[in-house]
Amino acid sequence: MSYSRNKGLEINSLTVEYQEGHLALEQMDLCLPEHSIYTMIGPSGCGKSTLLRAIAGLVQSYTGEIKFNDQSLRKQGTALIGLVPQNYGLLPWKTVHSNIRMAMRISDSGRHTKGQQEQQITSWLTAMGIADLAQRYPLSLSGGQQQRVAIARAFAILPEIMLLDEPFSALDAITREEIQTIFLENWISHPTTTLFVTHDVEEAILLGEKIVVMPSNKEEPPVIIDNPVFQISHEDKRDSDEFFAQTKRIRKVMQEKW
Repeated sequence: MSYSRNKGLEINSLTVEYQEGHLALEQMDLCLPEHSIYTMIGPSGCGKSTLLRAIAGLVQSYTGEIKFNDQSLRKQGTALIGLVPQNYGLLPWKTVHSNIRMAMRISDSGRHTKGQQEQQITSWLTAMGIADLAQRYPLSLSGGQQQRVAIARAFAILPEIMLLDEPFSALDAITREEIQTIFLENWISHPTTTLFVTHDVEEAILLGEKIVVMPSNKEEPPVIIDNPVFQISHEDKRDSDEFFAQTKRIRKVMQEKW
């Protein structure tokens, strides 16, 4: 992959405190170069989802800075962000097709014709294996199908930043492996600055250029681990010695920090 990387996503001294003094994040620092993909794991309550929500602009009451290529994300329109939340974020009164169409219409700003947008929608639904569900409504779909729609929508808007909160958790093991492959192939084709939260260590190793391990103690900084497995062809990763060694390395950090 040959592309230049700007500063990308910078999180400086981020602190998020909810009502009644509950501290979700404290003085967190993290930097993702532009077009990089980092995976993040951490115990429940360590602030993973809060971090994604703050980057996406859904949490406004924080101290510190969140910037993309030196521009504050507090300024509306700084960067186009694609978010796949745990609850999928689909509008139940709109069809699968209309959910994606609406997201594209809001984010596109006239860059593509309606015909081009329709082609994009069909392309992403096909890539996710759900083209036959285009006219269905979200509540008539399984959790795994809804996740695929949410992922297709996130890719379809061609975001500059992509945030995913355990996006494959509702999928069975075989489907999960298939979608991991599709996801990574599409990320390579459209290298977007991506932060991917998962509770699955293997998934973190398979999909992340670097792996961010969040500690249970919010006063401690996250541990950022280089991931040589990422450079191995995807179909060979699971069988490699590097994969086995990385799994042991990460589990050791988890035992120390959780």
